Amino acid sequence: MAVIEKIRGKANLLLVFVGFSLVAFILGDFFSSNSGMSSSDANIGEIDGKKINVMDFEEKVQVQLNNYKLQSNSENVDQNTTEQIREQTWNQLINEMVLTPQYEKLGITCSPKELLDMVQGKNPHPQVKQAFTDPKTGVFNPANVSNFLKNMDNDQTGKTRQQWVVFEKAIREERIQQKYYNLIKQGLYISKAEAKDDFFNRTKTASVRYVTLNYASIADTTIAVTDAELKTLYNATMKKYKQEASANIDYVTFEVYPSDVDRQAAMFAINKLTEEFKVTENDSMFVALNSDSPFNPAFNKKGSLPLNIDSIMFSSPVGFVMGPYLENNVYKLAKVSAVKMLPDSVKASHILLKMDPAKKDAILATADSIKTALKGGANFAILAFQYSTDEGSKIKGGDLGWFSPGMMVAEFNDACFNGAKGDYTIVESQFGIHIIHIVDQGKQARQLRIAYVDKKIEPSSKTYQAVYSKANGFASKNAKGDVFEKSITEEKLTKMSEPNIFENARQVGAMENSRELVRWAFTAKIGEVSKAFEFGNRFVVAKLNERKEKGYSTLEQIKDQLTAEVRRDKKATMLIEKLNKGGQNLDAVASANGQTVQTADNVSFASPVFPSSGMEPYVVGYLMNSKAGQVSAPIKGASGVFVAQVVSFADVKEPSDLAAEAKQQLGSQLQNRSQYETYNALREKAGIVDRRSKFY
Repeated sequence: MAVIEKIRGKANLLLVFVGFSLVAFILGDFFSSNSGMSSSDANIGEIDGKKINVMDFEEKVQVQLNNYKLQSNSENVDQNTTEQIREQTWNQLINEMVLTPQYEKLGITCSPKELLDMVQGKNPHPQVKQAFTDPKTGVFNPANVSNFLKNMDNDQTGKTRQQWVVFEKAIREERIQQKYYNLIKQGLYISKAEAKDDFFNRTKTASVRYVTLNYASIADTTIAVTDAELKTLYNATMKKYKQEASANIDYVTFEVYPSDVDRQAAMFAINKLTEEFKVTENDSMFVALNSDSPFNPAFNKKGSLPLNIDSIMFSSPVGFVMGPYLENNVYKLAKVSAVKMLPDSVKASHILLKMDPAKKDAILATADSIKTALKGGANFAILAFQYSTDEGSKIKGGDLGWFSPGMMVAEFNDACFNGAKGDYTIVESQFGIHIIHIVDQGKQARQLRIAYVDKKIEPSSKTYQAVYSKANGFASKNAKGDVFEKSITEEKLTKMSEPNIFENARQVGAMENSRELVRWAFTAKIGEVSKAFEFGNRFVVAKLNERKEKGYSTLEQIKDQLTAEVRRDKKATMLIEKLNKGGQNLDAVASANGQTVQTADNVSFASPVFPSSGMEPYVVGYLMNSKAGQVSAPIKGASGVFVAQVVSFADVKEPSDLAAEAKQQLGSQLQNRSQYETYNALREKAGIVDRRSKFY
């Protein structure tokens, strides 16, 4: 059910239970390795004072992985998806442990009666309405919900009921969360004073005359900064410099490209096959035995083949072989394997039954019963919604729309293009058992089956070994790190840098699956050079420059920034002394300092800009709260020190409906922020400690 899929994606709900023994098996190697961690150290993190054991966490991850496999009809999950699921599981765990106690304190629940009303009441949940709306008419029929609930146990696999239970759990939790945040939103109030301040801050503008002396007018070299001054400023402002744990590395890459020998080997291999390919009578077997890519039995209409072979192949007889030719670094042979008159496109619907080898006969019997019912006039959309495991199409009544040859798996493709309009047929594919209805077909056209034999130009193991030896030699020669830069220059390599690698990062830069390098950066010593890591078609050697611990930046880490700030403050003191000459007359101040009086119009909080200086929010804030005609004392700004005078403020009248505007402007802004800020505040209060990087 598409609605269940959507809710599951948002809420990351659990579907099945995986035993503790499986998790123990997965993590057993970790605890027996040389990590030096005992079972008492096996906490992956801490949330609101509660420690999270890695075994318990990994068990939840395995449940989510099995959930994913169930929904995707796949037994394999790639590494990137696994990492995403692990991240989702962590965030879900935080949500549960941070928000659930809040619900319990306030007594917020969703009763069984309320849940029933959300499913079968007069105002059902929007996702229920969407799921049970007829895709053809766009009309929601409550009877379809009742029929579905009555018949969902007809699914002998139990999957339909399982999905529905998860769906109900999702909408119940969504309702509880909605109540919680609505309660907070209803408690927000904007006073008339706040509304008035906000209105004038947004609309009030001023015309200003000013004199400024820039910090750049005093050379940095003339300003001495002491360690004591830096320490004083650091102690006063260190909370501004909160940071996450991060590492700074430089690295070089050694790319693995095919050598000339590798190219010659691929060319030799394809040439050797050419004559035999021309005379073979079993093209599919020949391709299976000799090609780097599998045989594709699909037929192709004119214009769908690559431009370099399309016209040639469509003007050639069966058995014609073109090539060898080079395409995208692959040597190819192309053969006209068969010719057939087929529709150029098909419109079809299907019902997919998940295959279980142990119950194949029963599933085929179910498929045959569904086919018989359909041929007898049963509603395809209703049966698709009830039985199909294809979550993407069942919500559309099984409709797959129009598709061209080759877009579907071979068995499905052949059934649709070799059958006739109106046919109902049953086929088995890698995804399960399909009950197909051929709704319509395009016009018949001459189509070709092309058999390809290809040889990819790829680096050989010898080439990989040569590049690895070079990378490993570089790493060994620079093990101490002090000659790393010099060696890069001497060997004419390109140095790359990653200044902020965070502890839980899954990769460095664009290097996929480079988690191993991240972990190295958080265990190595400063100045250490890594071994040669292999990531895809490259080897990487890195040097650790710096590592920042979670908390606050050290004085040494932000010394340059603090030095600039102390220097600026000293310059400001000197410039203030200069600008005090001339008293309270702006023209006299300008004359005494060899400057001219400048002007700025329409200065406001929304646009705190001076033409000669750029953004100056502090100066503008000072002036917007001063009186017209009054010359200010020297004001320390971002680019220099100012003496300024508001010539006039624009005449802005307070609107009669200020209270209504407050609700519309400030109220909506505050409500829009409330959910995000509430959640972040609760997370901050929970004092979350994340130690996942120690395990993954």
